[in-house]
Amino acid sequence: MRLPVRTESQTPAELQAPTESKASALIAIVVPLLVALIYVGPFSSSHARTAPSSSTTLTAEESQQLWEQSNSLFRQGKYQEALPGVLRLHESYPSNHIYLEMGAEIYDRLGRYPQEVEFWEMYFDRAPNPVIACPQIGEAYSKQGREKEAISALERCLARDPDNSDSIFFLAHALERSGETRHAADLYQRGLKIAPDYTDLQVGLARVWLRQGNVDGAARMVEKALQRSPDNVDALLVAGLLYTREQDLPRAKRYLEQGVAMADGYLDFHFALARIAEEEKDFPEAVRQYERILKDRPDDQSVRSKRDALMVRQ
Repeated sequence: MRLPVRTESQTPAELQAPTESKASALIAIVVPLLVALIYVGPFSSSHARTAPSSSTTLTAEESQQLWEQSNSLFRQGKYQEALPGVLRLHESYPSNHIYLEMGAEIYDRLGRYPQEVEFWEMYFDRAPNPVIACPQIGEAYSKQGREKEAISALERCLARDPDNSDSIFFLAHALERSGETRHAADLYQRGLKIAPDYTDLQVGLARVWLRQGNVDGAARMVEKALQRSPDNVDALLVAGLLYTREQDLPRAKRYLEQGVAMADGYLDFHFALARIAEEEKDFPEAVRQYERILKDRPDDQSVRSKRDALMVRQ
């Protein structure tokens, strides 16, 4: 979930609770997507509703000019230039969640994740609909390697709205990444009871079941996901790994090659195809796959060593 697009008629105060949307497959297992922000519209009653700090008060005219300038810079992708104005507005109106939201988004784009966390935490405490900060608040912790805090933040998100299928997915996925597969599986199943056609939940459950050795359950779940979303790259990867495990290598390669055609930079496909090629003793193909991986990861000595050893055997 990202921030909503604002219309010409909406002001910072009027846009209190944007509608949430379904999460798309990231992930990274995972691949994050950003939606552009457009902040427009006349300056209005948000400052009447949010009392300014007495020592840093801006006039209404100054506030409007600074808001419009910051919006313009943000839309142009000039995040560093937009930041001082947003911070000045936040300083003057520290309880205004719109400025917290924009500040957090700017810090994210600048890669300043500790500051992003700080702003999302303030947003979570002060906004009328704090779930808008989810899952960004968890992702900001995760980008710093603070996985326990990421899980804690996502648990708070889910506690605010226990039936929110997006919040269930993001928490389950974070738990899965941390190795808590049993808890993750329970959450994926809980989410599917609420949203049975949610593809990311289906893929997540299939992936966890495959790791737990429930091959039949994983196969049923991933096939269900692919029936609904045949081009879902995460589902294609899980299917490829599943049928590799089952030694149905021709079928596994079909799924993996379809995934490569759609997302060549998703290196897990190349790793899986390289392993199959080695098993089939197709050493030139294995070398080709490892060379593709080294194109994106030239310093990966493990891959380089595998490539070099196979080149001798061609």
